[in-house]
Amino acid sequence: MAMQTGTSLSRDTSVPVSVRKNDRQLSNRANDAVARRAYSLFLADGAADGKDMEHWLRAESEVVTHIPDIRESGSSYTIAVALPGFSPEEIDVNVDENAAMIVADKSQSDGGADKSNVRRESLFLVADWPTSVDPATASANLRDHNLTVTVKRSGTR
Repeated sequence: MAMQTGTSLSRDTSVPVSVRKNDRQLSNRANDAVARRAYSLFLADGAADGKDMEHWLRAESEVVTHIPDIRESGSSYTIAVALPGFSPEEIDVNVDENAAMIVADKSQSDGGADKSNVRRESLFLVADWPTSVDPATASANLRDHNLTVTVKRSGTR
């Protein structure tokens, strides 16, 4: 999770967000969310067999957002994504040699005694690096609800 807790973001403050390296946990969370959505599509389609790939691809397109804009400068790649309403504690970042995955996840209650009125908001974002990167060089910062992830290409220091 984030390196600082309970931090309020101001326009002048950049808050570091911890970066996992080569950790499959976030990918597994995204796959679980896609599987749940694909199953609901299967049920909504009358539980008819033979459309499993169609349901999976549609669910994946609804659940996972691909980050198209990867900036290259010198020996590094940088992605920037807006995450309005998410605090550093609600953001997880994983970087491996081929991609970055960002998961922003929060739950909100309506404040009543009935815990069944909890609304969950989850974002799953993926950036596929143009070439291999060195995950050990990755860093992430949140400033004014905009997350920036920077990583060096492999073979550069």
